[in-house]
Amino acid sequence: MNLFEKMFNYQMMTRLNETGLFTWTSQERAWLRMMLNHPAAPEALDPDTLEKMHNMLDTEQDLNLQDYLTEKAKSQENSVFHPLLKPIRQMILHHQGFRLTGRVRHGRTSQDQLGFPYKLEYSMVKKEWYVLWYAPLYNRLMSTKLHSIIAVEAEPTQPETASQYTAQIAILTENRKTTVTIEVLPEYNQELSRILYAFSCFEKQVEFVEAQQTYRIELTIPRNEMDYVLSKMRFLGKRVRIADHAALRERMSETAARVLARYAETEPEAQHEQTSGGARSHSIEKSFANADGSDSA
Repeated sequence: MNLFEKMFNYQMMTRLNETGLFTWTSQERAWLRMMLNHPAAPEALDPDTLEKMHNMLDTEQDLNLQDYLTEKAKSQENSVFHPLLKPIRQMILHHQGFRLTGRVRHGRTSQDQLGFPYKLEYSMVKKEWYVLWYAPLYNRLMSTKLHSIIAVEAEPTQPETASQYTAQIAILTENRKTTVTIEVLPEYNQELSRILYAFSCFEKQVEFVEAQQTYRIELTIPRNEMDYVLSKMRFLGKRVRIADHAALRERMSETAARVLARYAETEPEAQHEQTSGGARSHSIEKSFANADGSDSA
């Protein structure tokens, strides 16, 4: 693709975004049609929405993955749909609060908690849905698993109050963020796209330091995502290093020390191995000498 084609495509995508239009490929349409045939689709979507999407995708080809993939040793799969998804989603769309009763740690129950939900999240690791909500009484952001909720009721909220809650959520979310600067070692500059993909879920800015021929990636992340960043740093290994965050640098150093300690040999064990190894070697040499008639006494 030449420069003019790139400029044209960029201008076209910019205008589509400004008008609120969305373009999708034939593969994406085929994938969506396959997803609509999932048993959880009628529960997750309204009947009118489901019928409309089926009509839109009626002429698309089926994406028959079973012709190319063989699934073996499959673990038990839980439904990705939860009955509370619809009512909580409606509360979020209509800027309503809720009264929440749910299970907390140590078998206790939290009764009639007033909250303002603002987001639903699905954890791909834990395979669970979470509702993120604001607790006005404590001025805190909360996260609750849907399967821990015993009962939830919508609570009418005045538009002015909802606006105040939304502004406070934005402030608290921003305060919970921090920045981490990651440097790419110059010999791995050609792998920059792979490294950026590893951190694709975070806000980031990339700077190239010409004097050192080094890329510096500044990540803006929530503080509760530190462990995820560390896992990605361990995955990328010697390609990257943390430049400015003392706490994360210390944790990476501790992890490296623990890993090296597993492979370190104690002096008595090493000496015993050398001694036994020498004895075995002498025994083997003697047996070979006895096997040769010229060396036998």
